[in-house]
Amino acid sequence: MQEYSGTIQFLDIEGGVWVLTLPSGQHYALFRAPKELLQEGLQVTIQGQVKEDVVTLAQVGPVLEVKSFRTQP
Repeated sequence: MQEYSGTIQFLDIEGGVWVLTLPSGQHYALFRAPKELLQEGLQVTIQGQVKEDVVTLAQVGPVLEVKSFRTQP
């Protein structure tokens, strides 16, 4: 499991997808994200695992399975 820090965003692609956008601009499509996490502009650190065996219609980047998260000030 790894940690990823960035901003939560909703991208209106293929019906919409929630992503974590890192400061580098890299996007991770969120998988199994709790509702509390899905807030536009929320600054967070997510503990999770990139799922190589899962793809999304939006294809915005790797799929990140959320195990836990904490908000950033």
